[in-house]
Amino acid sequence: MLRFLIMFMLSGMIIADDHKIPESFEDCEGRIANYYVAKLTPRGSLEGWYKATEMHREYYQSRGGKVNIYPSLQYRVDEENNTEDKIFRVSSLVVWDSQEAWNEFREFRNNRSEDEAKEDRKEYDAFVAMYDRHNEVTAQRRICLLN
Repeated sequence: MLRFLIMFMLSGMIIADDHKIPESFEDCEGRIANYYVAKLTPRGSLEGWYKATEMHREYYQSRGGKVNIYPSLQYRVDEENNTEDKIFRVSSLVVWDSQEAWNEFREFRNNRSEDEAKEDRKEYDAFVAMYDRHNEVTAQRRICLLN
């Protein structure tokens, strides 16, 4: 009897842990993200690029966006799997809590007054200009982070 109970409980846990893997981006039930890889411009700096990521985060979070920005540094690995000391690329992972969180933010943005929209655009353009001064995007991807 105890053996039957244990098998029943284990099978229930296995079934409950069955996750659906989406076949399209629209079916993503996890968190969605934009991933940007960039190289520093000749006159760009790490400090300026990092300031842009902070401005980017503040822009969304000050407007109630359920999002986080994860800046990171990329280093090359040689043939012997040794990490090179020189920074190769910088990247930003912009992670929304869910598709719904992104849609809520778009709806919020679309319902702003004309004056609010102008202020939004001014702040948006400021962080984009800061990025552009310090880096050049070399790759951009949309990502579904599975739960």
